[in-house]
Amino acid sequence: MELELTVIPPGAHPGLEAYAAVRNTVVPREPVTAEEVARSRVRKPGDVRMLARLDWHVAGCAGAIPSDLPDRTYAAVAVLPEFRRRGIGTAFLERVAAIAREHGSGIVSGAIEEGDAAAAAFASRFGFLEAFREIEVVRPLAGDEDEGEPPAGIDIVPVGARSGLLEGAYAVACEALPEMPLPEPYIVPPLAQWADEDATGPGVLHEASLVALDGDRVVAFSGLLLRAADPRLAEHGLTAVARSHRGRGIATALKRRQIAWAARRGYRELVTWTQEGNDPMQAVNRKLGYVERPAWIRLEAPLAAVEDALGRRA
Repeated sequence: MELELTVIPPGAHPGLEAYAAVRNTVVPREPVTAEEVARSRVRKPGDVRMLARLDWHVAGCAGAIPSDLPDRTYAAVAVLPEFRRRGIGTAFLERVAAIAREHGSGIVSGAIEEGDAAAAAFASRFGFLEAFREIEVVRPLAGDEDEGEPPAGIDIVPVGARSGLLEGAYAVACEALPEMPLPEPYIVPPLAQWADEDATGPGVLHEASLVALDGDRVVAFSGLLLRAADPRLAEHGLTAVARSHRGRGIATALKRRQIAWAARRGYRELVTWTQEGNDPMQAVNRKLGYVERPAWIRLEAPLAAVEDALGRRA
């Protein structure tokens, strides 16, 4: 059978519908829409998405995406089960490696689901090793969730309630994001990009993306995001508290307010991720009734090692 890899052109191209369909079949835990992928590509110049066809049958999809961690290109490779073991994953990885070289990246990263032995074996062939784990947790919702009360002296309002709150939320994010337990410090994007992704953009549930105020000062932020491919599922984005106000129950109060909001509006489940080692946020999630799913294992390999392994298999 003849294998053909094609790059999906920029913009709202019809190929993104096929990309999303394949991705959602292979990775049903993280459903996406074509529109979400298109927005992601606009935010990150150099974001390349591809499709694979075997004799015109769509067989897989892949992305070579500039990472939020420095010196990395993220490889998002998905092959439909009936087309595996035919060299499609290797062909995708060859393209990703070439694009990573164009990005100027020295490392290729990726992710596999905990317990996926086949994906782990494929990754190990090309030198990928575990870098860290992301703990995925979910919170089933009932219609009578209690939103509780914030700690004394703290008010909770939507980030868009008045001017100045967005900038305060961004300041909290700039303090918290580099503290995440990652192999390298997270690259905090400019205010406009961060706001579009996490606080005020089209993928954000604006009424439930909240700040905590101590007087006029923003001391915490918690975003809630749409999951457009599943309209009854919502995703917690960043939840961050200023160092000066940690340990007072503010993160718990923000998430409890979001849980109650989502339950009243008919959402069936909230989902979020924390890195292994982020013990304070994991404790908050356990307290609020979130349940762990199998972790996402984040993998990394030096680009040169991937290229060498591909060369040996050429």
